[in-house]
Amino acid sequence: MSRMLEDTMLATELADSATQSGRKLIDRIGGRTTIERVHKIFYDKIYADHWMGKFFAGINQVHIENQQTDFMVMLFGGPKEFRGRMPIDAHEHIMIGEELFAARSELLRQSLEEAGIGTSERADWLRIDTAFKKVLIKNSLNDCKKRFFTDEILDFPNPKKLDKAS
Repeated sequence: MSRMLEDTMLATELADSATQSGRKLIDRIGGRTTIERVHKIFYDKIYADHWMGKFFAGINQVHIENQQTDFMVMLFGGPKEFRGRMPIDAHEHIMIGEELFAARSELLRQSLEEAGIGTSERADWLRIDTAFKKVLIKNSLNDCKKRFFTDEILDFPNPKKLDKAS
């Protein structure tokens, strides 16, 4: 099965699974505006983080927020306006290991709480987000691929680990 097809099938399954008592997750959380608010909080944290911020150097934060919002709106049962790359292709040049994925997930969890997302809806959001872990995690730099000729493979050490080692 192609990686793009795998991503697309997963996205469709997740959108279907995010319905509870006949209500789609997008409706349960308050629509696109709520997703935008969460992503503003989340990406403020990501860009300010001494480790994760390095992966976004030179990338417009508002663009990333909008793209992620379109993607999650689609997954949560809203309009399919997302036109970007699916996660596996968008992140193939980034060395995402377990530690980086866990750190990102923690910032998302904090952002959902700060935005006042209810417990059930927060759990569904995190479940959907975590479903992409299997296509994003890489075991080594050999698993990374450039998206185009001049692309760089992004791999930054966790500065917290470096501080402890010194």
